[in-house]
Amino acid sequence: MIADDLRAAVEALVAHDRVLVATDFDGVMAPLVLDPSTSRPLPGTVEDLRRLAAMPDTYAAVVSGRDLATLTELTGLADSDVTRIGSHGGESSAADQGAPELTDAQREHLARLVSELEELCASLPEGVYLESKPAAVVVHTRRMAEDDAQAAEEAALQVAARHTHLSVLHGKQVVEMSVVEADKGSALEVLRDAVGAQGVAYLGDDVTDEHAFECLGADDLTVKVGAGDTAARFRVDGPQDAAEVLALVAELRAAATG
Repeated sequence: MIADDLRAAVEALVAHDRVLVATDFDGVMAPLVLDPSTSRPLPGTVEDLRRLAAMPDTYAAVVSGRDLATLTELTGLADSDVTRIGSHGGESSAADQGAPELTDAQREHLARLVSELEELCASLPEGVYLESKPAAVVVHTRRMAEDDAQAAEEAALQVAARHTHLSVLHGKQVVEMSVVEADKGSALEVLRDAVGAQGVAYLGDDVTDEHAFECLGADDLTVKVGAGDTAARFRVDGPQDAAEVLALVAELRAAATG
């Protein structure tokens, strides 16, 4: 059940002339799973985003740490007006954006980083694995025992500390290292300004979503999914609750736009 103060904030959001509704994928639209390739959005979440994007002066987006191609595949939004922002803001489906163009120096830097992390992972207990992105590499520890995962993340951060000109994001059971500067907050600001949104909603669950919460205003709708310190105005327990919030936003925005 959605709390009265959260419902009131949704009502205030949808009353704006132009609105942007954005959400993280893993842990918000889709429950976290051991094998990220099996992650699937909860029923109704994708449909609500499509519905919002089809309304007058209303824009919708999924903002994720996933690379853009994988995010598009998992959401099935390739043919939609819903913007997909991947790699923590490093990639976007917007017409004037896409995968970052790396310099020769950045490509060489990324290759050295991957090589070091491959060597590290080979020395660690079973369960750790790497994910490659156009401008980044990610160390995943979700399949490891808790103590092993913590040690692996600390070791990965030590590797990162040996490199300069590196953007490091330490989230839930992941350490991502990018040779370009990118974060969800900056990406959300760019999209908000591009569409001219007067009110923005953002739902996220991870420490990487805090960049997005922090960049939004006191009157925007920010919702933290799950436990942990946050700059968000509101909190819900889990993805099912987040799906209910998203459905309410779509319902009330439809009424507001006629």
